[in-house]
Amino acid sequence: MIKSKSKKILIFLVLLAIVIIPIATIPSCNTNRDNGINIVDDNYGTPKINSVHVALGVPEDNDSTDDYDIIRSQYIISYNKDLGVANWVAWNLDADWYGDVPRYSGNFIADTSLPSQFYKVKHSDYTNSGYDRGHMVRSEERTKTDEDNKSTFFLTNIIPQTPDLNQGVWLKLEYYCEDLCKQQNKELYVIAGGIYHTKEKIKGLVTIPDSCFKIIVVLNRNQGLKNIDINSEVIAVVMPNISGVRSDDWMKYSTTVDRIEFSTGYDFLNCLPKKIQAIIEAKQITNVANLKHSNSWH
Repeated sequence: MIKSKSKKILIFLVLLAIVIIPIATIPSCNTNRDNGINIVDDNYGTPKINSVHVALGVPEDNDSTDDYDIIRSQYIISYNKDLGVANWVAWNLDADWYGDVPRYSGNFIADTSLPSQFYKVKHSDYTNSGYDRGHMVRSEERTKTDEDNKSTFFLTNIIPQTPDLNQGVWLKLEYYCEDLCKQQNKELYVIAGGIYHTKEKIKGLVTIPDSCFKIIVVLNRNQGLKNIDINSEVIAVVMPNISGVRSDDWMKYSTTVDRIEFSTGYDFLNCLPKKIQAIIEAKQITNVANLKHSNSWH
């Protein structure tokens, strides 16, 4: 009788060990962190262009015929020959991109890297239009070398912006990015461009965006694609390309990546695992304190 009970106890302990040991050895990356759920999805994609500037994915829409890729060491552009401007510009930004070289002092530059059949926008096309030649990659963000800085003056990196937008609220967000890099030692992955609905053009050549968008993924220095999780910080804004916004706080125009995707038709951050992408693209920053940075530019 005692032996029979001992045998049953032994069998029970063996079965219990079979259940407990696998549970104990599950990798720690599966630890619940957010409302009882931590999404673990290792299906990271590989960008179609091998460049740090599109390390999180090359934005894509349903019509690739109006996406002409310009690949430079300073940034990547999807250029639209029908609009005469970029669909989007993507670039990496950290403190190392900033330097001491002076701002390029010549005229803005027609981009001769475009195919011969493309019209090449000229400096004079903007003259007396009432619109600034608005940088996507800011001149100051490429000041390590003269070549870097000059690259920001190619007119493929420029879209028409009202003076109040370009010199006001848009610039304030650029200042904030500079602060993140220099003071907070952050690594940024940035995508910017225009949203075009009315398709009005300057001199019939350069399409004026109704609004301008910017997406900024904020990581710690030297981090990249596989460091992004559901808690990663993403800034997304859409700013109207109108007068009267110069004094606005950039936070006023906070939105989500999802909304920018809806407005542009592009799928951004598409090398992220789909579950992670879905969560961070639905986030909207409503207060700069949410970004955990004490020094901010408004």
